[in-house]
Amino acid sequence: MCKGKAQNRIDYIVLQKPTEASKILEQYGYEPPTEKQELPRAIKLLIRKKGDGVIKELLRIHPERELILQLSGHTTDESNYCGCQSAYTGELKDYLDKLSGMSADELNKLYEEAKQKAKETPADKTVMGGVEAIWDELKRRKKQTEDDSKKEKEVSQRLLMQLGLAFLAGIIIAKIA
Repeated sequence: MCKGKAQNRIDYIVLQKPTEASKILEQYGYEPPTEKQELPRAIKLLIRKKGDGVIKELLRIHPERELILQLSGHTTDESNYCGCQSAYTGELKDYLDKLSGMSADELNKLYEEAKQKAKETPADKTVMGGVEAIWDELKRRKKQTEDDSKKEKEVSQRLLMQLGLAFLAGIIIAKIA
């Protein structure tokens, strides 16, 4: 059973094996987040930056790796096949690169089209992976927009406070002089 709320295959692997996933981040020179729930996001960012090497490392720590290898007929320990279709490999990796260059409106339109196509061909794992990838990008952008908005608000409040203090200092200096 999953120890957390896994949203996709990468989340599942990372949340099942957080210590091993943290070691992957460290192996690539990154410090793992202190919050376990932030670990899948950090791994996904690492995958985007470093690519297939990280995916292969994840496959090596897959919680059901041995069972999947056994059921799929793979007997060597050298195999990096886990049986799952990662949303961040092959065509979908190229797809992710295209998504990052799209506007929010284009992404929303593409998401609706992908959802419709997924309804028409529910057995097509590539289409489902595409829907998942688009949804992940939309969520990432929404969070980034919220974070940017929060930072702008903090900067505005700080500036307003500095102006108020400067005005108050001017009044005090004027009364003293």
